[in-house]
Amino acid sequence: MSVTKRFTRGFTVAANYAIEEHRYVRRFRDAVVFPERRRDAARASDFDHRQRFVLSWVLELAKVRTDNGFAKHVFHGWQWSGNGQYQTGAPFNMKSGRDNSLTGLSNDRPKLTGTTVTPATGADKRFWLNPLAFAVNDVGTFGTLGRNVFYGPQLHSLDMGFFKTNRLTERVGLQFRAEMFNLFNRRTSRILIHQ
Repeated sequence: MSVTKRFTRGFTVAANYAIEEHRYVRRFRDAVVFPERRRDAARASDFDHRQRFVLSWVLELAKVRTDNGFAKHVFHGWQWSGNGQYQTGAPFNMKSGRDNSLTGLSNDRPKLTGTTVTPATGADKRFWLNPLAFAVNDVGTFGTLGRNVFYGPQLHSLDMGFFKTNRLTERVGLQFRAEMFNLFNRRTSRILIHQ
């Protein structure tokens, strides 16, 4: 869904909201040769961002009422622009790091141990998942963890800018710009698990 207001009365704004779901369909030979791989056929694809919202704007700032030529030169003609976005995290795939399936593909995933995947209260914040919940897959197996079952961090970002253009001559202008990217330096993380 998109909403746009064209540049009139000193401002323009555009907003876009998308709900998407991208699924992965295995088309390779091993899906037939190894039937246990069929459980991955409908898993989320690598670029499955479920929600995305983007807002952008340009606003001409109000003019200062004054007869002073210098003040007009300094304070008139400013514009404020910005771009904010929110996006849910992308799924990620875990691998065991060993070719215990003996296929030569190096796509084996770990097996679940039965321990909860949520880190214990007070655990090191650098761990999104409990390492004790996973173990290297047994020889001759692909592992029990599905493909792309966990989601990485969400994205929150706000960019902003102020700029002013002064005409030096009829053909030459000078523009002052102040731009800030990811203004609040914010990136939150959350892990979601497919049921």
